[in-house]
This record gives sequence, structure tokens and C-alpha cells, in this order.
Amino acid sequence: MAREEVYRLQARVDVLEQKLQLVLAPLHSLASRSTEHGLQDPGSLLAHSFQQLDRIDSLSSCKKDL
Repeated sequence: MAREEVYRLQARVDVLEQKLQLVLAPLHSLASRSTEHGLQDPGSLLAHSFQQLDRIDSLSSCKKDL
């Protein structure tokens, strides 16, 4: 009975580890891209990306006004 419980719990741990890897994959990707761009942390790349998107949005709004 105890062995079955251990196997069941190990299977649950394996599934949770797989889910964790899926959740962390985008963060690892963001971290590697931030170092490629010479930024110290992934948050800087994210902030920079949002600033660029805001500029694009502003420019497209100006174009509509013309």
C-alpha cells in the first residue's frame, strides 16, 4: 500500500515538474534575449519592449489623424 502511494505521489511530482518547466520556459527565453541585448535583467527588456509598442501605437495614432 505504501509503495503504491509513493508511486502515485512521484507521478504527481513528475507532472508538476513538467508544468513548472512549461511555465518557466518563456521566462528563460526572455532572460536569454535580455542578455543578448546587453540588458541586466529580463524586466528591462520587457519595459523596453512596452516602450517600443507605445511609440508604435502613438505613431499609428498620428497617422490616423493625418
